[in-house]
Amino acid sequence: MFSAALTAFNVQSYLLLQPDNSDTTVLALAHISTQLSSFSANQAFINSTKPAFVPPSTTAFVAPTYAIWINALWFPSLICTLSASSIAVTVKQWLYQYKQGLSGTSREIARLRQYRYENLLSWRVPEIIAVLPLLLQIALSLFLGGLLILLWNLHPLVAVIASTLVGMLAVFHLSTTLLPTFRPDCSYQSPQALGTFL
Repeated sequence: MFSAALTAFNVQSYLLLQPDNSDTTVLALAHISTQLSSFSANQAFINSTKPAFVPPSTTAFVAPTYAIWINALWFPSLICTLSASSIAVTVKQWLYQYKQGLSGTSREIARLRQYRYENLLSWRVPEIIAVLPLLLQIALSLFLGGLLILLWNLHPLVAVIASTLVGMLAVFHLSTTLLPTFRPDCSYQSPQALGTFL
């Protein structure tokens, strides 16, 4: 669901990196209007004193810096989100395969279960699973950064409110990541807290 919302934002934001063709259309219509008002009609011919419309060159277009930053944050955010989804599906397939043929309590089943478990550990499947929430948090951070840049370029009051909420979320995540480092009895255990501790 996050990736669908993010995609909707990306569809609108990448347009900021291209010249706006509606400006050229408005200029052309204004020029046509000027030409029409400058017509002089004789019996022999109709003449306009205005030259033909020449559209402005789009090679001089430079995307605004804020648009570049927004897209530089939102597209990697989308990539991280889709990567987390793809990896999660792959890991689910691995775990499904892990459980195949493990019903029962015989010695052979126990050995097979232990063999498969050791293979999961040796191929670092738990570490891959631990990366999934980190990818989603990175995606969220990139998205919120781009959103704040957009809002600061649109309206300061809306940007202040959004910045306050994003700041509160950042303080929450920072606190829950750092507290387990200083308090071993803290229940906020997570991969990022373990990484900070290490």
